[in-house]
Amino acid sequence: MKLRSVAVFGVGYVLGAKAGRERYVQMVEALQRASQRLDEARRQRGKPSRTGSNGLDSYLDETSQN
Repeated sequence: MKLRSVAVFGVGYVLGAKAGRERYVQMVEALQRASQRLDEARRQRGKPSRTGSNGLDSYLDETSQN
C-alpha cells in the first residue's frame, strides 16, 4: 500500500509540474505580447519606446532562459 501511494504521488507530481511549466510559459508569452502591443501603441502616439529599459522584457528574458 505504501509503495502504491508513493507511486501515485510521484505520477501526480510529475504531471502537475509539467502542466505548471506549460501554464507558466503561456503567461510569459502573453505578457511579452502585451508588452509589445504597449510599445507599438507608444510609438504610434509618438512617445519613445521602453525598449532598452530594465523592465518587464528584461525580467521575462531572464526567467525564460531558466
